[in-house]
Amino acid sequence: MIVQKHSPEQVVREAFRDMPAMWNKLKQPIDRLQRRMRVDKSLRMEPQLFEYRSHAGNNWLVAMLPTKKVLHIAPFVWYRGEDDYYRAARIMQDGVCFHISHHIFEQYAARFNRTSDGFTRMKEFIRENMDFGTEYCLDNDDVRVGITHGYIIGTWVIPHKVAQLITFVDHGKLFDDQLEQMDRLDQQRADALRPTRTPGGAVKPWDLPRPTA
Repeated sequence: MIVQKHSPEQVVREAFRDMPAMWNKLKQPIDRLQRRMRVDKSLRMEPQLFEYRSHAGNNWLVAMLPTKKVLHIAPFVWYRGEDDYYRAARIMQDGVCFHISHHIFEQYAARFNRTSDGFTRMKEFIRENMDFGTEYCLDNDDVRVGITHGYIIGTWVIPHKVAQLITFVDHGKLFDDQLEQMDRLDQQRADALRPTRTPGGAVKPWDLPRPTA
């Protein structure tokens, strides 16, 4: 069970233990949504949020985005820290997991959702920003994430496995180089929603060979 004093790495580890039960619980909601997708085209690109508390005592918010042919799913586990602020982690079995600090939710709230209910703010953030585009620098621990509503700055906890997201910046406050990167991240997120993949689309700019003199 995730507890208040857990580190981001421990949160992710505990969530992985809980994932088989979470996926088992999701079978019926996923089946129902897929049946609805076939007959109700208005569901396309309308994010859905499924709440679940596991027998282990972990709280899940599972975001689902129906597209024309595919149902995209992003599970988030959430908890409150020792300071009583909300935190969450985006858990991916075959990719990078992202731990989201409470600063992200507070900064997001200041720009997009001023309700005093922290849980409502967190749910809105997850529902509207479930898709992540990611780039990282091979020379340091910097991680950059593009979401629907802006740009997130973070750092590696475990390189290429777990990242800690620290600062949210909305589009109006980005520097020129960040705007260029945001464009790439937006394209990456758009490509990920398509059933087919563009050759080379997974290659990140920082991964490319450096030019020789």
